[in-house]
Amino acid sequence: MLPLKTRRIIYAPVVANLRKHMRKIGLFTLLLIFVIKMNGQNENSELKGLKSKMIEQAIGVAKEFDVILDFSDNSIKNVESILSELNVEYERTKNDEGLNGLAYMFGFYIVDVIERNHGKGRLERHHSEFGENSFPFYWNDGTLFPMGWCQKRIFDGKEDDIEFKYRVFVLEDND
Repeated sequence: MLPLKTRRIIYAPVVANLRKHMRKIGLFTLLLIFVIKMNGQNENSELKGLKSKMIEQAIGVAKEFDVILDFSDNSIKNVESILSELNVEYERTKNDEGLNGLAYMFGFYIVDVIERNHGKGRLERHHSEFGENSFPFYWNDGTLFPMGWCQKRIFDGKEDDIEFKYRVFVLEDND
């Protein structure tokens, strides 16, 4: 991995380009449709279609960072790396434009990795304790919040490392 200072120089323009790209593809429109479609619904064919579009976007963003997402448990390290770079850029600029959308994309990717490798779960829009739009993922007799993990990683920093959370709540819990 490149030294942090070099990564900052290389990835700052990448993040800026991602924001432009997200505006072009209408990610915010896609997110709005997603929220509307999920109104009180469990995962269904419309949600799965939106979920797959978000995952496709996450894979495209990863390519911008020269990272491959292959749906393996190890690919969560790559997601952590990307979110780390987004945090560095956020801390530098305090510009949060587009970052919540990126968090949702990578959150959906994490849900998909869990389901592909460890069994299906159920994604919902609301949680009784955490409220509306908290997107709980009910899996393996527990509740995970991958979208929230990604948001916290981007905005709060390395203390919210998603690779660690994934290891504790998915890999170790699944043994």
